[in-house]
Amino acid sequence: MSGSVHDLEPEEIGDDHENRARGIWQETNTFAPRPTTLDDFRRYQLFEGPELVAALAGTGTELGGAIAAAREHRVEPVGLLFGAALPAGTVDRDAFERMLRGLVERARAASTLDGLVLSLHGAMVVDGHPDPEAEIVAALRAVLGDLPIGVALDYHANVSLDLARSADVLCGYRSYPHVDMAERGAEALELVVRMARSDTRPDRHLVKLPLLTVPHAQEDAVAPMRQLLAAADALRAEPDVWAASALPGFAYAETDRLGFAVYLAARSRAADRARELASLVWARREDFAAPLVGPDQAAAAATMAPYPVVLVDVADNVGGGSPGDGTALLHALARARATGSVAVIWDPAAVERAYDVDGARLAVPVGGHSDPRMGPPYPAAGPVRRYGAVSYLRGGTYMRGQRVDMGRVVVVEDPIGELVLTERRVVPFDDDHLTAVDVHPRSARAIVAKGAIAWKAAFGGYAARAIYTRTPGYCPAAVDQLDYRSRPAPCTRWSATPTGRRRWARRSRCPHDRLIRPGHSLISVDDQGAATD
Repeated sequence: MSGSVHDLEPEEIGDDHENRARGIWQETNTFAPRPTTLDDFRRYQLFEGPELVAALAGTGTELGGAIAAAREHRVEPVGLLFGAALPAGTVDRDAFERMLRGLVERARAASTLDGLVLSLHGAMVVDGHPDPEAEIVAALRAVLGDLPIGVALDYHANVSLDLARSADVLCGYRSYPHVDMAERGAEALELVVRMARSDTRPDRHLVKLPLLTVPHAQEDAVAPMRQLLAAADALRAEPDVWAASALPGFAYAETDRLGFAVYLAARSRAADRARELASLVWARREDFAAPLVGPDQAAAAATMAPYPVVLVDVADNVGGGSPGDGTALLHALARARATGSVAVIWDPAAVERAYDVDGARLAVPVGGHSDPRMGPPYPAAGPVRRYGAVSYLRGGTYMRGQRVDMGRVVVVEDPIGELVLTERRVVPFDDDHLTAVDVHPRSARAIVAKGAIAWKAAFGGYAARAIYTRTPGYCPAAVDQLDYRSRPAPCTRWSATPTGRRRWARRSRCPHDRLIRPGHSLISVDDQGAATD
């Protein structure tokens, strides 16, 4: 989940404005046992004051896009605070409250402001705070009053009614893999400037569909999301439409905010247009099927050309909060006697052991340490390369220019291929993390990608084919495997049987359909909505 805040403060003369930036960024998988602490934010990204603008200006992040757009609109960017952590378990209450207090105190200390832009993932879960993104907006609203507020949201946001009601406009990602974060940050800023300078607000309408889908079925370039995003684009092109979003949501969280969200902001007919788009989503719900194959079948296929073959370790999706130390595919590759593979495993203990012993060769059990379901550990053995602390700048399409710290890194040249052992978790959203340690995925036979779709930003340009595998982890392909303690009572969950046949667990016939008008008044529309059976 992501969050960043930008304030607009008018200067004494002309149309110039000052943009103050701050935020909290984390996506929460409540099924992952490891909580997200303040130290996780500090280790990944925590910027304050001028450092924030210096670090993020020119990057492909939401804040980078907002900073660039601010300058185009004669808005001077001024950094306040930005904190980010990798997707993981529930955010610690103290971490959230301390950062939120910092945001509110800085907002209160600021001079008269003209508006706010926030970049919020929308899928954060905090211990003791059931709707943290809405709480961030509400807390700032209480301090700053009726200022225009625009929010950039992640594709996987679990949008709540309170968030949609509190903000004046929402701008959701339109890509998966996510390659338009900077554009959405810029869009949110431009709409806030428009509201501030014209003193107008759009009508907004949120339709929350009782539908859970999994990430590897949500790619923007294939059905059904390709057609649904095209429909949203067509609505957005209409003259009086400010924003239109089709957001599949994030299923791996125990929260009442689950479900596919359709959002429309316009000067008129917001409700009709949102219902039209929601009806299309509901009509295509069965197209979110995404069958998988077992590890042994996938590994056997990876021994045959063309190469490289990407073995997608769906359930051990680091970008979805899984640890990244699952070994099912490593064992399968060994059984298939595969060679020339590349895999990244998060294993601080194995890295420590590699530095505790001397020699050009290493034998060490790797992976499978975070939870028994992720193992058993794989017996890696072979020549070893030690790299010390490694960091790099992302050069691809995902958050271009962002610095990533991998911690100490060890590469073991195992019979199945090069095993990259990292001290810190690394998401496979670029191939820079491999080339930084002299691993060349373009020449590999198989690449184990611990993700769902976002790996395509790294390897999609040269992968010969991809095989989506059914593996253990905290991001399973069938959400009916998850024991939800908290979720909306009406919910339709798609899953696949072991034979790949489609199966539906029916929970409800009707979505949640709400109209929000300027002034934050809430009007309930018919309970049945438009996207019903």
